[in-house]
Amino acid sequence: MDLATVLKVVHTIFGVWLIAAVVGRWVTLSRAAASDELGAVHTLLGLSDRFERWVRLIPNAVLILGIATAIAQSRLFLGPFQGAAIDWLFVSLVLYLSIVPWIPLVFLPRGRLFAAALAEADHQGAVTGRLTAAFHDRVVFAGHVYELVILVVVLTLMIAKPF
Repeated sequence: MDLATVLKVVHTIFGVWLIAAVVGRWVTLSRAAASDELGAVHTLLGLSDRFERWVRLIPNAVLILGIATAIAQSRLFLGPFQGAAIDWLFVSLVLYLSIVPWIPLVFLPRGRLFAAALAEADHQGAVTGRLTAAFHDRVVFAGHVYELVILVVVLTLMIAKPF
């Protein structure tokens, strides 16, 4: 088995692992949001944090492995910036990178608001309206939907190679 094939397989495994982590985080957060018991919320948030660690770490590996795979296959992954046509590989890279702005613009500031709402609930010893509202933040939900859709689209492009 040549290096390009090994890189492609490892890249694919990490990509699927990332999607599983995003879904796992989503499921545990939705269960936490549905709970009216603060202890259960903390337990589910603890589980969600495990998925969140993977969601933070794996994307860099996926990107590096994807670029390494393209280089090993002598592919021009920067498309028109390297004098090549726009193909599925370039579109996948652009889509994948489009998730990055959500981190400083949405996830980090809204995460701080969520942490404050959780601290308030801890102080009161019960799930508060503010915590419930933080769990149901429409902007964060939109970001998570966008993230998952983009990852599934990129995986689909990688498998189908439609253009």
